[in-house]
Amino acid sequence: MHRAIAILLSGVALVVGAAAERGPIVILSDADFTADNGVIGGAGTPADPYLIVGGQIRVPDGELYGIRVEDTTAAFVIRGCLVSGAMDSRGAAIYLADVTGGTIEDCSVSDSINGIRIQTSRDIAVRDTFLGVYGVGFQVLGLEAEHFRHAVEPTTTVNGQEVRYYYGASGQVLEGIAAGNITLAACRNVTLRGAKIDKGDGITVAFSEGVRIENADISRAMGNGVFIVSSPGTVVVDSPRIANCAQAGISVLLSDRVWVEKVGLYANQVGLLVNGSDGVMVRNNAFAANSIGVLVTGGAQETVIQQGLFYQNNHGVEIETSQGAVVEACAFTESDVAVFIEGGAQNPRVAYSTMAQVGYGISTLGSYGVYERNLIARANIGLIFEEAYGQATPTGNTVRHNVLYRSTDALYLGTETSGTRVYENLIWDCSRAARDLGKNLWAPDGRGNWYSDYTAPDENKDGIGDLPVLFGGGGEDAAPLLDRGFYPGLPGVVGTMREQALILADAAGNQANLVARVAALPHERFIGFQGIPSETGKDLAILFVFEAPTVSQFHMQNVFLPLDLVFFAADGAFLGRTTMEADSKDLYGAADPFTFALEVPAGRLAALGLGREVTLTRVP
Repeated sequence: MHRAIAILLSGVALVVGAAAERGPIVILSDADFTADNGVIGGAGTPADPYLIVGGQIRVPDGELYGIRVEDTTAAFVIRGCLVSGAMDSRGAAIYLADVTGGTIEDCSVSDSINGIRIQTSRDIAVRDTFLGVYGVGFQVLGLEAEHFRHAVEPTTTVNGQEVRYYYGASGQVLEGIAAGNITLAACRNVTLRGAKIDKGDGITVAFSEGVRIENADISRAMGNGVFIVSSPGTVVVDSPRIANCAQAGISVLLSDRVWVEKVGLYANQVGLLVNGSDGVMVRNNAFAANSIGVLVTGGAQETVIQQGLFYQNNHGVEIETSQGAVVEACAFTESDVAVFIEGGAQNPRVAYSTMAQVGYGISTLGSYGVYERNLIARANIGLIFEEAYGQATPTGNTVRHNVLYRSTDALYLGTETSGTRVYENLIWDCSRAARDLGKNLWAPDGRGNWYSDYTAPDENKDGIGDLPVLFGGGGEDAAPLLDRGFYPGLPGVVGTMREQALILADAAGNQANLVARVAALPHERFIGFQGIPSETGKDLAILFVFEAPTVSQFHMQNVFLPLDLVFFAADGAFLGRTTMEADSKDLYGAADPFTFALEVPAGRLAALGLGREVTLTRVP
């Protein structure tokens, strides 16, 4: 493509036409603003900037940049340049670093991975520029707020969509923006509501405070869906889809007290990345089909992950170098590893979580962790302290009050593992109870674990078997418990569901009282009876509560006893009933939309004296 461009130099109109294609422009100091680098005029002052105009630049293989300007103080304008072929993902078509007072206008980028990258620079103006890219179109990087002090007009576009750039905004509500790139820099108390980005750069929040992102819909971002850097107190809520992002759905870097709630993060490289940020709260979110659902790293402290729904992530939660991370009341299914903890993690806690049909439930090399009240079912290994081959020495951990059910191995403790306290767990219908190759403490206070296949005399009637349980590798439980009645309540997510007293009545006027657990949050409805041992489930009822009438269907995978399922309207009217077979792959639903659904062990309603058609009163 060739075109003529009119340029005004010192009052004289010149015409530059049919510009020949050339190689990259590289300017690494003020002295490099020369004709060889495409400069056709100007003195480098704000009133008379250097002009780089009309170049057609093709980036050859092996080169990172088409136009590269670094370490300059002179004013300059890049105008009317066509850049193509920047196909190295480490580079960009136009790259500015450590410069001040530059302008990019009326330029075009094509056949490139990344478009414009501005790094540790100030007062750059960008306008009337088209960025047609396969990667990130427009990116600003910096170490302080002033590195984001630029004037970027929405006449700049990424793949045909506007770049919306806000610097220094305060107290505003920005609503309904559809764009290719949205940046909030040095902003205070700004709400971004209803933003929509598809196949663009995503949303960047940099060096801001009190930013709130609501109801965002982001798909196919070429970098991070939402990138939060040095912006404490940022909130991301009520955003049902952040999906298919090349990097993280949400990336939190050096930003304390970020809050992420009611967000759906699907098919990203990482659903949520927490890096070097303290006090991040991750609550009531859904993570599905990500390589990693949540990744905590960079020395982050006190990250809390609660009430999460994790489905078909390779790793549900991965905790690397960190302090005090908490995973609590989360539901995991169909992951290679539900929770993976590296050796750099200290004081992690995983509790009240359900992990069903996973490779490993919890795999940890961390130290001084607490793993309690979890339900792990159908795992290759329920809880494993992996072999570290000298790279980590897990020590001082506690494993208590977990239910390890129908797994190949309940527990594995590797050779570097020492000082682990293992007691009062239920090891139930597992092919192998444990292997212990380290130096650990089974029954540290004279009470060990309960094993479903253990039988031994109890001469002194203290509830502890007189024979130890021996494990491969040399470990032993010297005080196995003979009765599981000691176990406190219900394990996993179901143990966190609130209880509700119900009244059920049939058409003949018979009534019955029933206490049910209430599954009202997505992770509760998602997990239901999954993983619950049959003997525990026979006394359990779960009432599923939906925000609005729904046609959702139910499945029985990882449910080990048959259930009766009854559907109700919002007023408690009967809408249908079916019996679901244990561990069936079938789907079960109702003919009409329903608001409540009650699951009980098959035959329990009949045992209460109720007929087939029952109505529901939630509170007696």
